[in-house]
Amino acid sequence: MPVLTIDNLHVDYKTRSGPLHAVRGASLSIEQGEVLGLVGESGSGKSTLAYSIVRYLGGNGRIVGGKILFQGRDVLRMSERDLAGLRGSEISMVYQDPHTSLNPALTVGEQVAEVVMVHKGMDRRAAMAETERLFTLVNLSGPRFMLGKYPHELSGGEKQRVLIASAFSCDPKLLILDEPTTALDATTAAEVLELLADLQRHFQTAVLYITHDLGIVARVAQRIQVIYAGQIVETGPTRDVLTDPRHPYTRSLLDSVPRPGSSIHEQRLPTVTGPFPNLRAVPGGCVFQSRCPFVADTCRQGRVELRPASPTREAACVRLEEIPEVKLPVVPSGERRARSEQTVLSAREIRVWHKIPDALAAFAPWRKPKYVRAADGVSLEVQPAETVGIVGESGSGKSTVARAMLGINQARGEVELSGRTFSPPGSVDRDYRRRVQIVFQHPDSSLNPRKRVRDLVGRPLLLFGLANRRNLDEKVRGLLRSVRLPESYADRYPHELSGGEKQRVAIARAFACQPDVIICDELTSGLDVSTQATIVNLLADLQERLGTSYIFIAHDLNLVRYVADRISVMYMGNVVENGPAKQVFEPPYHPYTEALISAALIPDLDVQVRRVRLEGPAPNPLEPPAGCRFHTRCPRKAGEICTLKVPALVGQQGHHPIACHIPIETLTQLPPVWHGAALKKEKDA
Repeated sequence: MPVLTIDNLHVDYKTRSGPLHAVRGASLSIEQGEVLGLVGESGSGKSTLAYSIVRYLGGNGRIVGGKILFQGRDVLRMSERDLAGLRGSEISMVYQDPHTSLNPALTVGEQVAEVVMVHKGMDRRAAMAETERLFTLVNLSGPRFMLGKYPHELSGGEKQRVLIASAFSCDPKLLILDEPTTALDATTAAEVLELLADLQRHFQTAVLYITHDLGIVARVAQRIQVIYAGQIVETGPTRDVLTDPRHPYTRSLLDSVPRPGSSIHEQRLPTVTGPFPNLRAVPGGCVFQSRCPFVADTCRQGRVELRPASPTREAACVRLEEIPEVKLPVVPSGERRARSEQTVLSAREIRVWHKIPDALAAFAPWRKPKYVRAADGVSLEVQPAETVGIVGESGSGKSTVARAMLGINQARGEVELSGRTFSPPGSVDRDYRRRVQIVFQHPDSSLNPRKRVRDLVGRPLLLFGLANRRNLDEKVRGLLRSVRLPESYADRYPHELSGGEKQRVAIARAFACQPDVIICDELTSGLDVSTQATIVNLLADLQERLGTSYIFIAHDLNLVRYVADRISVMYMGNVVENGPAKQVFEPPYHPYTEALISAALIPDLDVQVRRVRLEGPAPNPLEPPAGCRFHTRCPRKAGEICTLKVPALVGQQGHHPIACHIPIETLTQLPPVWHGAALKKEKDA
């Protein structure tokens, strides 16, 4: 008997405009020890389906039809008391953002121990001992010490491990994972996924893994179900779905992810175009018809249900036999501007040290102050119409350097813009601030919710004298058109826009200043793959038309490889490697770069990835190790020299600069992290 069976589930949300049909006729089942990936873009109904399983829907949510059976028991008929016993003990959840899932007023040990006491009936002493065992199980360093830590004292990866420990504390039969690695950097996400896989095999837990990232399901799931507008549109074994997608929506999602070895300067990413269906009045026929590149008249007739596509596959498409033979047109890139060897923006020896407050300093003046060296001598150059990628784990200093180059934090060193030098960077003038702009990671926190789009985009135009009250509306409309938003959006507030639309408004606001350089600080990390592809294509089109340069900061190594001309790799406030994108992703590379590349999640199962594991957590930034800062985690440590001498960032024997004591001949002989027929073909070309 399956651990979980959902049959013909329908879920509505009550709204002022009428019921919104969030889930429509969804069915699935999960066996013991199986991982099922539920894939779809934002708004497709993934989380609604998951919360329905434990009846955690919001006040306006209502299950209007279908069955949910957990180990044969009807969840929809359970009393609240029975449900309370089910949640957390037999069914556990790990949520998307670990920063908001833990109570900031309690230690993490108390929070996990509370779950054990409630569901296992242990006293406090036994529960704390069990919590320590669980912390050891999820590989938290110093588990006894961790018991007394508060959430704000833990890194994102450590918080997620605490939540995983809590989820497995009662040996659940079903584990629901709702985007558990979205907020984590590449190496931490890879470690968390490996931990989850080990625990799942050990406990033989049934897992429902919810994500929009096809690279994740390629690594963890045995089966995939693709959901669109509340309807399951394709289901089957992971390899079959990813290598031979039958539904056009699945195919569009896969095409939206950059292939290893591809470049945005060669061709654009295919995107899912057209309007998302109105879930208050769902049209007849195929739910994907308004966005499908293969739509035909037969697609508009009656509801299209799942039907067999092979002995192990089903897809909700009336053109199943025809679709695999139809080739999507390649979207070529535009004509690229001629490259210049001049430098439009450079940063030299940027240092940002954050002083740690010391409550005892007034009573003990001899105590030496402590500093976090967020950036410690970073140099960077950007050429006209060039994209420079900056990659590294959380806390490596990427955003710190970006803000120093904007002149908005206290830093030492100097920045130079078109021949004009500013030292320190905080002394930049008004013209510099106009010509160097930033697009932040979360548009929800960077757009004033009380202002209309017209005011948000128009403010920099007025601030820098680029428009007056008479022509302001015309210029705002032009900027909205340039980022492919309807002119009518000028009258909307941020809460009336989707995540991708908000990010386009932020991009329009940055381009309003007619900048030379735009810093893109994780601007696609919160977006699903189809929206991400649209934003990336938009940035490339604007760069080709206007000649704007980008500093592109991201965790997604595969995406950075696709968009960047050059890449700088940062670790603990230092640049450890810098070079052309293609060279950085091929031997020789720094051992840290090697580990980052191996942690990238790729949905292409024809590309084999050689996993490189780092040894332990990053060092305490208050006490960075002597010598090479990476030597405490390096799997290729060369010897005592790594602990005594700081390696110089220099190029050797014609190779790009790498800060490593390992001889360049040895690094050159390393096998590639990504390998496969497709990559070999690209390299030969």
